[in-house]
Amino acid sequence: MIKPLPRLILIAAVVGSGIYGANHYLAGNNSLRGLSAAKAAVPSMLDVPTSSTTPGASSGTATMRVAPAQGQYMARMLVLPWNAEASIHYANGDATTAPGSLMAKRGVHLSIERQDDYAQMVAEQVVFAGEVAKGVAYPTKGAAFVVIMGDGGPGYFAAAKEGMGKLGQQLEVVGSLGYSRGEDKCMLPADVVADPQKARGSLIGAVLRDGDWNICMKYAADNKIAVNPDAKTYDPDAMNFVSVSSFTESDEKLIAAVNSGACEVRPVVRAGKPTGENRKVCQNGTATWTPGDVKIAKEVGGLAAVASTKEYMWQMPATIIGNKQWMAQNKDYVVNMLAASFEGTDAIRSSDAELLKASAVVAKVAKEQTAAWWMKYYKGVVEKDRRGLDISLGGSTSSNLSDNLYLFGLNGNDNLYKRVYNVFGGMAKQYYPEDMPEVVAYDLVVNTSYLQTLANASPAMLGTAATPTFSQTAPTASTFAKRAWAIEFETGKATFTNASSAVLDELLNQLSISGLAIQINGHTDNIGSPAANLQLSKARAEAVRNWLQTNAASGFPQERVRVRAFGDQQPVADNRSGEGRAKNRRVEVALIKTAE
Repeated sequence: MIKPLPRLILIAAVVGSGIYGANHYLAGNNSLRGLSAAKAAVPSMLDVPTSSTTPGASSGTATMRVAPAQGQYMARMLVLPWNAEASIHYANGDATTAPGSLMAKRGVHLSIERQDDYAQMVAEQVVFAGEVAKGVAYPTKGAAFVVIMGDGGPGYFAAAKEGMGKLGQQLEVVGSLGYSRGEDKCMLPADVVADPQKARGSLIGAVLRDGDWNICMKYAADNKIAVNPDAKTYDPDAMNFVSVSSFTESDEKLIAAVNSGACEVRPVVRAGKPTGENRKVCQNGTATWTPGDVKIAKEVGGLAAVASTKEYMWQMPATIIGNKQWMAQNKDYVVNMLAASFEGTDAIRSSDAELLKASAVVAKVAKEQTAAWWMKYYKGVVEKDRRGLDISLGGSTSSNLSDNLYLFGLNGNDNLYKRVYNVFGGMAKQYYPEDMPEVVAYDLVVNTSYLQTLANASPAMLGTAATPTFSQTAPTASTFAKRAWAIEFETGKATFTNASSAVLDELLNQLSISGLAIQINGHTDNIGSPAANLQLSKARAEAVRNWLQTNAASGFPQERVRVRAFGDQQPVADNRSGEGRAKNRRVEVALIKTAE
């Protein structure tokens, strides 16, 4: 079983005998059909000025300027056993930089080590920061870089803030290597797929506040399902959790509950208020990853991936985090490390033979499985579970420079990673304010200047980002999520009131994380003629679509967003009361899967 004992504890790091943080193995990353993967040409060397001035486009190939001491420096990088990092493993050629590798050709040397524990990653980065604070130019203690899941960023930075702050140092994201797109998932009984509201009353094993827990939470939010954050009580109207210290424990608890009736008795609450009742409840779901989901499929069966990073395609980028002060003094090192990794992505995309080479290094760094095994789950597979149901396992993608520019909102497109960071940081703060009272501001922990430098200096590297494609005419295969949004309009008009601004902003953030097609359904009460109501509901749905496209055109192309008008024909409440009519005046937004 790979990726042991992941967990995420959103509390401040403390330098000394213990540093608390987040531990997560995280996800692989699934290849999506319909992605247009562009190959970028990468120069063999890059000349990066050491001044703060961003260079313009250069012609030809220049030799990288590397300080003599730096030229032999081996920076230490801690990574998760995760296929989304395949590009940097390929570029490095081995666990330590291999002669003739893409990294070596650029004068960059890395020692890549597996580390499943985020708390230890934080501790190692604090040790490195201590050396930098003492004036050590090229520290041999601690870790210069780590790679973690992007949606776990808010927790990671919250955990590191105090320890780094005491040293006058900071950490920051400088780029992404790839994504989890399918491997990480929220698994529940298969009938939930057809009716998400059946997730109410579920009891899901999860490492709270961690990435796969995030998937379950996001699915609940998109379907407007209440969540009970207290892992010691049970709310039959909400999604409930069993708090575990590892995903292995979650899976084992589920197997025990199904096969031997190992359940528990909990006090019953409704909307957070005790009812005085106690109830025996059994775990019926898990938030897990590959190969944990394989174990569940083979030993239990009957569960489905009701939500995964395949649907939430932007949720889990593999983000590189380094020491801000050290990187500022070694800009060429960082830029060339990124460039080599992006060249690795293009090589992996070129053939299975190159992907297998990357997978061999992943296996060596992870110290588990074989190159063929990692390659299989990089691509993703569909297998039968114990009850004969199909289940999707694994799945990863790698990112090049163009993909990074798209993710971080450069070149004028929407900043997807900022939305991911704020959505999941806000979620942790909402449900666990004592552990995470504040989210460290995005602009303080993300530095895109290295990507910008690379893009400006090497236009030959630029291509088209791999993004999903959509068709307005593709038939709907299923509805993944649907919820009504309380968007206020002026009476009898399709004009938003001022009170709608916050709701629209939240709608935009939530929808941006998914890569699914969107259907906006307009509804009215029964005041007025049916014909007029039908027209009004259409105009209001179109107003929402237009607002999304105006505020994030790259994320909501015309082909992605469908509009449907229902007028007063689908009431959800009694039109004879003012309260009922208010509920019927609504805009529903559905995430839909289309037939391929």
